[in-house]
Amino acid sequence: MKVMKFGGSSLANFECLQQVAHLVTRSASVPALLVLSAPGGMTDTLVDLAERAQKGDDYQSQWMAFVSRSLELKQQVEAAYGEIKNWPDFKKLEQNLSGVSLLGVCPDPIRAYVISFGERISVSLMQALLGEFNPTYLEATACVVSRGGYLDAEASVSLSTERFAEEMAKLPSHIYIMPGFTASNEAGELTTLGRNGSDYSAAIAAACVKAQVCQIWTDVDGVYSADPRYITKATKIDSLSYKEAMELSYFGAKVLHPKTILPCAKAGVPCEIKNTHNPDAPGSLISDVSQADEPVKALSSLQDLAMLTVSGPGMKGKVGMAARVFSALAQDNVSIVLITQSSCEFSISFCVHQADLELALDALQNAFELEYQAGLIEPVQVKRDLAIVTLVGDNMKAHRGLAAKFFASLAQAQVNIVAIAQDSTESSISAVIDGSLCNDAVKVCHENFFTHIPSIDVFLLGCGLVGAELIKQLEKQQQWLEKRNIKLNLYGVANSRQLLLDENGIDLNNWSGALAESQQSFELATVEKFVKANHLINPVIVDCSSSSELADQYVSFLAAGFHVVAANKKANTASQAYYQQLMDTSLKNNRKFLYETNVGAGLPVLDNLKLLFSAGDELLSFNGVLSGSLSYIFGALEDGLSLSEATLQAKKNGFTEPDPRDDLSGTDVARKLLIIARESGLKLELSNIEVESVLPQGFAEGASIDEFMAQLPSLDEAFGQRVNEARDEGKVLRYVGSIVNGHCKVGIEAVGAEHALNDIRDGENALAILSQYYQPRPFVIRGYGAGSQVTAAGVFSDILKIVSR
Repeated sequence: MKVMKFGGSSLANFECLQQVAHLVTRSASVPALLVLSAPGGMTDTLVDLAERAQKGDDYQSQWMAFVSRSLELKQQVEAAYGEIKNWPDFKKLEQNLSGVSLLGVCPDPIRAYVISFGERISVSLMQALLGEFNPTYLEATACVVSRGGYLDAEASVSLSTERFAEEMAKLPSHIYIMPGFTASNEAGELTTLGRNGSDYSAAIAAACVKAQVCQIWTDVDGVYSADPRYITKATKIDSLSYKEAMELSYFGAKVLHPKTILPCAKAGVPCEIKNTHNPDAPGSLISDVSQADEPVKALSSLQDLAMLTVSGPGMKGKVGMAARVFSALAQDNVSIVLITQSSCEFSISFCVHQADLELALDALQNAFELEYQAGLIEPVQVKRDLAIVTLVGDNMKAHRGLAAKFFASLAQAQVNIVAIAQDSTESSISAVIDGSLCNDAVKVCHENFFTHIPSIDVFLLGCGLVGAELIKQLEKQQQWLEKRNIKLNLYGVANSRQLLLDENGIDLNNWSGALAESQQSFELATVEKFVKANHLINPVIVDCSSSSELADQYVSFLAAGFHVVAANKKANTASQAYYQQLMDTSLKNNRKFLYETNVGAGLPVLDNLKLLFSAGDELLSFNGVLSGSLSYIFGALEDGLSLSEATLQAKKNGFTEPDPRDDLSGTDVARKLLIIARESGLKLELSNIEVESVLPQGFAEGASIDEFMAQLPSLDEAFGQRVNEARDEGKVLRYVGSIVNGHCKVGIEAVGAEHALNDIRDGENALAILSQYYQPRPFVIRGYGAGSQVTAAGVFSDILKIVSR
């Protein structure tokens, strides 16, 4: 025989009832005992009716809706399958509710009768649908014997086994049908087994009749690696051990009832989770053997918890104090979810469901009143709105480093751990965290332990040449990213006036038009709210603007939990104090601040410098062409173009900054040199750098960009003369940055054919680094360092470093 339990979602309407009947019929070769829940949502309605009646509220509309739904199901079944037997007594139910309303009290025996009424409806309907088998109605109160209260009773397998044998022998049948959720105490009074207790009823029945299997039919394909309602990439688990299933059910796995597993485990009955609406799916099998080799089987979470800490000098070395704490809570039926104790025995902390918090505090106050008065016990510390995240897997004990990976994942999600607990078998490890961050924590842990597909959530600020090119590259590289198991979504785009946000990810082919229609502008608070609302766990602000206002907010971005990728050089070349604050904030908040393109666009300049310095190397001297735009302009001068012609051509080709004066003034090169100097350990300000500008001092000061470009030809003759003088000496002009003995300088140099920078032109950069490790021949980096494509590629590379380990 097998036990088949069908939940409320499997019995929600006439079509669902027919599907259940079909599933029973197609497996009718094996005798079956059906355990049924109430039709979906009906128990909630009955609970609401009892509450309204007790409060004296009007419940007639709810009552009529309940009766109407029940009668509609009855009429549909009778029209197709004939007369329904054992239809429950609605008049008695109505009388009980009227009595409750009149007295203003709902005694537990009456409440148990009211809230279990839906299961009797399901059984009577299913009897008719399976009429061809002449199924036997097993009254749960005659079969399942319980102990404890009326509303959350515990079933006795030993006593119930005898009852099942007696009742099934009275009317032998191929198919038996029994209402779930209900039982009776030894006095024969109706009791209930706790909300969602029909699974428990099925497990008890399976243990009592020694079933071949206990099938739990629900609305999902099985047990998942995480709650699929929140983790879309959750995967179905094919097999679990009883131990794993018990841990999962205890810590919040919705598909398993906490009481279900133990009766099956003790009786050695396999438990199978199946989907009523997808019956051919393999499901999940729970047995005494876990067949998978992976160390972590699943991830579960439990929310709406509070942590209480009992502490004081009276706790230390005092035998029996913990027992008194837990006895006090047990007497008031307060369930303890998790326990942790300090090694010095000064305090003991434990989690309870938040709904039981006041009850727990009253119980402790009464139990330790004398100790409180004597100062031996301090006032109970309470932390509310907590959650527990738990890793579960029988094979965890055979693998090292899982706890470290778990805690690192929580840190990655910006989650602080309140408490930790692990069982002695090492089959689970739990962390107590802030409840508001529970979904974020689960999402990151699931990525790291199961899908191994890290996510990057990008918000782009600045969509000029580089920003627009970056979006093109993101669109082009989607398949490449997918092959490498990286999920990169662009959730926000902003220019100086507007901000576009899309919770589904921005359309990379139609972002410009959507941004133009946006009515909001960029504010950190707006993006923060968006990130929290959509539980984005790896948000990255990418600044492709040249805005000082945005650069001044980088510390705030990092402190708010965003990684920052900057093509904008303004932050790294602000004051030394701000530069240091950026580095400190990045480290403190475990957020990455990446700015490779600040110096060499797509060239790996800063990465290589950091590798050298992290290995203990020291910079002796540096010189190089650091500006792709000036490399292009000075190469064009060599070819005979005038200064104004060369600058205009460089601007049209996208080599210069939006304002070419930033290049020609030497300011851009000075910024890059400052960044290199700071990376090498020098503490300098921008004003410490000696700058020789291409432009005369004060030239076109205050003019617009267009006005500046119109005035630039007035410099052609004088600059042309300088070019000619260098040519006469067999040299060419290059704009060079150098660091010698801690002194930084940028300016025009005439270099001969033997000089390493002589042939650096057409947008190329070249950097010669002389260090303790690289001497007398310098370490040279050379390549194209200008242009929107190269710079965007460098930014893209920095973005991908967010998920590098």
